[in-house]
Amino acid sequence: MLITNFSLFLSITFIVSASPGPVMLSCMANGGRFGMRKAFLGMIGACGGNLLLVGFSALGLGLILSQNDTLFNGVKWVGAAYLAYLGVQIIRKPVDTDQLTASEIASTKSVLLNSFLIAISNPKGLIYFGALFPQFISYDKPIGIQFLILTITFLTIDLLWMFAYAIAGNKITRWLKSPRHQMWFNTASGFVLIIAAIFMALSGKA
Repeated sequence: MLITNFSLFLSITFIVSASPGPVMLSCMANGGRFGMRKAFLGMIGACGGNLLLVGFSALGLGLILSQNDTLFNGVKWVGAAYLAYLGVQIIRKPVDTDQLTASEIASTKSVLLNSFLIAISNPKGLIYFGALFPQFISYDKPIGIQFLILTITFLTIDLLWMFAYAIAGNKITRWLKSPRHQMWFNTASGFVLIIAAIFMALSGKA
């Protein structure tokens, strides 16, 4: 087989992608606040961020980052700060008293950009790609095509889980038509992102 232990790679990727990390939690919040169309745009932005991390890993930056405490912590804290900022912004978002939906207010560019930045601001993603992918590559065979297969496989599985989280968030859209419920959901979504930021800041290297 071209790729070593491909079934193991599938299993690991399926489990890792399913975990409620910053990207998945933001997909859930987008699905509930903006609807599926803009949640999908957020997924595209997150996939773009992951694709960029894969490219960096291919260049060996994952290994460099994992060996450099200062650089790792710098990226980690920037990512955590950005997540916390988004959480605070969601909590402070005014309740939609005019019954306009969030999907009519949020711009396409902001949803794409926020999801992209959330994906690339997690240094663990870079290290994940840099450390995991090489374990499943046969170096006596063409490396480029193997890297491409692993990348497409990861992005596909990750996108499926993003849809699952976004759909879960979108299911409560009708419940959100109440201004009070909007306030509760915005507060809960904001605190979830802030908690994710705290876990990001406290994880990995000190």
